[in-house]
Amino acid sequence: MYEELLIEEQGFSWSLSRESLFAFCPRAYFYHYYGSRGGFEQFSGAELLYQLKHIRSLDLWLNSICTAVLREFFYDNPENFNIRRAASRYFRDGMRSVSLREWRDDPRRLNLFEACYGEAAINELEESGAKLLGKYIDSLTESGLTDYLAGIPYLKRKIFSFPVSADIDGIRVWLSPALVWEEDGLLKFLTLSGAAPTERKMRDAGTLHKIYAFNVMRIKPEHAVTLNFDLSSGETRTVPDEEINIGEFIGRIKNSSYEMLYLLTEDSAIEGNFIKNSENCPKCRFKKYCERRFIFT
Repeated sequence: MYEELLIEEQGFSWSLSRESLFAFCPRAYFYHYYGSRGGFEQFSGAELLYQLKHIRSLDLWLNSICTAVLREFFYDNPENFNIRRAASRYFRDGMRSVSLREWRDDPRRLNLFEACYGEAAINELEESGAKLLGKYIDSLTESGLTDYLAGIPYLKRKIFSFPVSADIDGIRVWLSPALVWEEDGLLKFLTLSGAAPTERKMRDAGTLHKIYAFNVMRIKPEHAVTLNFDLSSGETRTVPDEEINIGEFIGRIKNSSYEMLYLLTEDSAIEGNFIKNSENCPKCRFKKYCERRFIFT
């Protein structure tokens, strides 16, 4: 028997990650956006789902560390800011939290997928993670990117509270570039990737940035440029304008939103309407919850 959950959607939010999770597994999507609600409250019955919702893979966590320290360097602009030292501090604090399993008392604390599902021991994750993070920080500094960013006048740096959003016909569309600044009459967005991104991912990000530039900042789309920095190789690539079709992408957002909303029943979400994609179970952060349900139902 599947439980019916009442929902209170104030409009509808869309993001590339939300679309990706729905394509990965509609059931995982349900757990993330509906089943885990209220899970931070003790005895809510959704505590496990809330914990699993916040699991991150090692690589995504390291990417978030690089993004955080780069934003501090770029926006706070402190003198003698040491990116390597700041990254090491984030890493040590995170690994300490994982080791102490602080996520059991506060689900919002860091919990790594590889540790949660026994794919690697914590000491192994700490060793491999420290090496990979060191490589990423080397890429940021040795590529010349940080020197280049340091030379951008402070008043040209666009300060936001990330993530940011734009409205498209009542749909709130979320995006979270690493940095945004103005240069040579262009609005430039920077994204970071832990490995060479697919052409589609780069194009999707570039299109969202143009939509945001026009809808929120009233800047012509052709004056918005997206740069992607590959943390693995130290290379920066630009998304060509000719690969971007804004109208087509807006249609995709609307169609994708419709597919997600179609599975809702008026003002409620029923787990059984969101069919599990069993092929992706081994890679799913919610598999612990699904396995328990299978045993006890």
